[in-house]
Amino acid sequence: MKKIISLILCAMLMNGTSLSFAAEKVTTEHLKLPEKLAKQTPTNIVNTSDVLVSVLEYNTMELTFAEDFTSKTAKVGDTIPFLLENGAYTNEGTEILPPSSKIIAKISCIERPKAFNRSGKVHLDFKYVELPDGKQYPIDAKIFGKKDFLYRGKLNALGKGVGSTLGGMAIGTAAGCGIGIAAGAVVVGGLAIGMPVGFAVGGLVGLVTPGLNYRAKAGDKVNIQLLDNLNIQK
Repeated sequence: MKKIISLILCAMLMNGTSLSFAAEKVTTEHLKLPEKLAKQTPTNIVNTSDVLVSVLEYNTMELTFAEDFTSKTAKVGDTIPFLLENGAYTNEGTEILPPSSKIIAKISCIERPKAFNRSGKVHLDFKYVELPDGKQYPIDAKIFGKKDFLYRGKLNALGKGVGSTLGGMAIGTAAGCGIGIAAGAVVVGGLAIGMPVGFAVGGLVGLVTPGLNYRAKAGDKVNIQLLDNLNIQK
């Protein structure tokens, strides 16, 4: 009889142990993204269980700057807060991160802007996700785009260069007209001389103006890509 009871107890213990170590049921879902980003992202797979949400490596997310930022006054080691204003969800309806969650990045390197309209560069090390209740989870990510750092694109640089060049051209043209008049040329001749001088002077002014600091306003968007799984406890 004792042997039978012992066998029953052992069976119950083994059964309980197996249940306690039973694998959690994992469901595959898909990260909800803005339409444009959804077309670019390498993956949007999210694994969910009763206790954990895991956003897989290579997923992308759209963030916004939580406050104004300029590389002109920033220093290496400064932190930059980004917001997930509307939170993060799967297409299936599972909440990954609640609205107003923050993602904190630290500046790891700043390349100051140079002349010839070159842009400054800001390299970031993404550190952690902070939920509204204060809970934090580590995150490993990079800027997602043509470059993996913050910078002002060619259109920004071109806009600054063209603006400077056109302004310089106007000044140069006036100076050229003065040269033409001082040389005794007729007004038409002054304009003929002034325009080439204006373009030359304006072009030079456009080239030697200082480079572009990176600037962003609160609410400006930036995309990131995960370099490792982001695990959030439910």
